[in-house]
Amino acid sequence: MESKNQQMRGKGRTVRNSKKAREKKMNKAIMVIGLIVCFIQLIISAFFMVYAIRLKLIPGSYVAKVTLLLTVLVLFFMFLQKWKATGIVASFLSVIVSSMLLIGCFYVNFTYKKIKDMSGVATKIDNVNVYVKTDDSARTINDAGAYNFGILTTLDRDNTDATVKAINELLGKQIYCTEYANTDELVQALYDNQTQAIIMNDAYLGIVEGMEGYEDVEQKIRSIYNKDFKTEITTEEKKADENSYAFTILLNGVDTRGSIVANSNSDTNILMTVNTKTHQILMISTPRDYYVPLSISGGVKDKLTHSGAYGIDVTMDTLEMLYGVSVDDYVRINFDGFIDVIDALGGITVYSDYDFEGFDNDVVNMTYHFNQGYNEVNGKQALLFARERHAFAQGDRQRGKNQMAVIEGIVNKATSPQILKNYTGIWNEVSDCVVTSMSYDEIAGFVKDQLDSGASWDVVKYSVTGSDLMTTAYSTGSAVVYVMVPDENTVNQAKEYLRQIYANEKVVIPVEQ
Repeated sequence: MESKNQQMRGKGRTVRNSKKAREKKMNKAIMVIGLIVCFIQLIISAFFMVYAIRLKLIPGSYVAKVTLLLTVLVLFFMFLQKWKATGIVASFLSVIVSSMLLIGCFYVNFTYKKIKDMSGVATKIDNVNVYVKTDDSARTINDAGAYNFGILTTLDRDNTDATVKAINELLGKQIYCTEYANTDELVQALYDNQTQAIIMNDAYLGIVEGMEGYEDVEQKIRSIYNKDFKTEITTEEKKADENSYAFTILLNGVDTRGSIVANSNSDTNILMTVNTKTHQILMISTPRDYYVPLSISGGVKDKLTHSGAYGIDVTMDTLEMLYGVSVDDYVRINFDGFIDVIDALGGITVYSDYDFEGFDNDVVNMTYHFNQGYNEVNGKQALLFARERHAFAQGDRQRGKNQMAVIEGIVNKATSPQILKNYTGIWNEVSDCVVTSMSYDEIAGFVKDQLDSGASWDVVKYSVTGSDLMTTAYSTGSAVVYVMVPDENTVNQAKEYLRQIYANEKVVIPVEQ
């Protein structure tokens, strides 16, 4: 009996020992799994920090703190693996942290790629087309081989000659060309059947549309052939002033039909001067019809908007000549595309100086009433607000103010926490309608400094003005067009404000401006 009891106790000890061994083995397995989970967290943390450092937007002190926090967190979770209960909890938390870091890696890398795509753009595109009348039977360039082609004598002649050469090679024969001095004469020759086709830069259509009698040119002609010419923008290298805290960027707004880097009329021309010491931003709006010498016109005056047809570099150089200031970079915005950006932001708030009705049948096909004061607007309404000029006695000058108000509204909304609601959608829309010559490092450096300082910015706005006149212009030849003759007093005042902000002085602009 005693032997039997001993056997039973022995079996019990064996079962208990076996159970303890299994528990020990399981605890060890749980600990190993927990350590593996923590190790994976460590690897993901390392990837996250690599992406964050590459982004270059986060100040070094923040990077060091986040790196330390993530390291301590991993070590703490590893330490908790010594005990089963805490180890399981630590593993669960580690999985959550790793998942958040993976999402963070996606967003950081996404942001990097989008800014990279938008920045450092130093090219312009000339899109040269062969146009025929809308009712012409020709559908391709092959159908027009026997046509007489009209070309411009001097304007865009290099691209025109290259296009003629390409057509000759395509058709296997020389086409016949007749030269015309100006764009209006060229288009009129097509209207009058003096030529059956014309070769002209697509950017010049915007110039022709502004001439009396040619407002509907795009409905009367169509393209049967086009060729793009991509050119590197070369600007005079500017000497950096180590003592200056200010730099100037051209905010250039267009309603381009094709690529955002394609040459087209400059509808919005705002010089934005940023002083990183005084934390003040000065925005100066110049009306699109300002009658000034272009940098390429040899002193002959033209509308400022026409400068964009020859390239954004010409617009920058022309504004430098007007204000005597160095324009360091540009940001080009397709205002038509900004409808989707503003909608992705969930709308913006703009301030209107007047009660007015905005109407635009060409783009948004709607009418909207704006109240004096603050208005909550969606994308189409914001575009109406930015484009309207006929409702104001000050015309283009007021439109320039409204465009600055739209930009300010976008910046305010984009820097609010609400941007996180549709982060990827907003970036996708922005990248489609914004490019800048600023390098990635320049943008990153500015953002990093802002995050480091956390300083608020004082934004002041000024618009130059002028008087109405009907006269000829460099781009229109003998055709008479509407222009705005600069009021030199306002131009000189703008120059004074620029002097002040570059001298680190506080710029104060009267409320009526």
